[in-house]
Parts: sequence; C-alpha cells; structure tokens
Amino acid sequence: MCYWLYLALTVALIFVDNCSLTGAQIAGNGERMSKVTPELVALYDQYSAYVASRGAGAFRPADPMVRVIDDRVVVDAVASGDAEVLKSDVVSLGMRNAVAFGRVVSGELPISAIPALNALPSLQFARAAAASTRREPLPGR
Repeated sequence: MCYWLYLALTVALIFVDNCSLTGAQIAGNGERMSKVTPELVALYDQYSAYVASRGAGAFRPADPMVRVIDDRVVVDAVASGDAEVLKSDVVSLGMRNAVAFGRVVSGELPISAIPALNALPSLQFARAAAASTRREPLPGR
C-alpha cells in the first residue's frame, strides 16, 4: 500500500509545474536553486551553519521528516531525460545506493553536494525523500 502511495505522489510531482523555488532561495554562490525543493535548501543552510560552527555530535536536521544518514540526505531526483544519465551524474557527486525507477533516481547524497545537484542538466528537480513511519498492527489482529 505505501509503495503505491509513494509512487503516485512521485508521479504527481513530476507533472506539477510548481515544484521550483522562489527567487529568495539562493545557493551560497549566488545561483538560484530552482531545481531543488525548499526543504533541501534549508537542510543545506542548516548543515553549512553546523559545519561552520564545528558542532559537536552528529548533525540533526530541523525537519524530522528529512532523512539524514551521517552527512547525507536521502533524495528523490527526477530526470529531465534519461534516468541512467542522471544516475551517473548524481553518483559522480557522491551519491551512494543510487537506484533508478522510471525517471526517478533515489539515493543518499552528501548534503554538501546540494548546490552542485542544482546545476545538473540531467536533473528536472530533486526533493528530500519523505520519511515514513510504519504502523504496527494491534495485538490480536
């Protein structure tokens, strides 16, 4: 059930034209991050501040729905064309466990690579993969 819901949401996002950012969402180098959703921009900003402050302990994002593993974020990236080209591009940025399904490439991207992700011609848009919780059945059911 969750798989089909996830797939339906991903397909819906592909066809929605309002997945770009506002002009206020700018990368540190002054480039507008139009292919990356606001939660990834916010995550990059939080992580940059954490690194600059030399924070102790593991980095934790402010948004609990953004899945972070070590210094990587789980992302879903939608290809502007061939998903295998996008997969190769994101792997070159350091993505681990990259998997392509249709036009979507998912995997663990270094948070520091988010601005570079925005610059890929093979990318239509990218978002943080939604975290999910499993609901355990009630005892006796």
